[in-house]
Amino acid sequence: LTSMDLHADEHARSAIRAAINRAAREHDGEVHIAHVRPLLPDWIAPPMIGAVTCALVRARHLTPTGRYAPNGDGTNRNRTKAAQIYHLAAPIPEEIA
Repeated sequence: LTSMDLHADEHARSAIRAAINRAAREHDGEVHIAHVRPLLPDWIAPPMIGAVTCALVRARHLTPTGRYAPNGDGTNRNRTKAAQIYHLAAPIPEEIA
């Protein structure tokens, strides 16, 4: 792992946090992967999105609503698989996750 890799990872995490904040603003505080994914650059790996989301749930920035909606990712067979809908409990600071 090089310092360039670490910088790229932090850049990806920052982009994901910003996309989650924006998706929540645009959807009355609700966050779903189908709303977040279009706001992200193509170079961000899907596992990174999941890792950041999981960290934000553990930090209680995102809380589960108990509701699910289709994944919406047309690039793979998971597009109809249900994905959790979260509520943004507090805006996500840049230094979190």
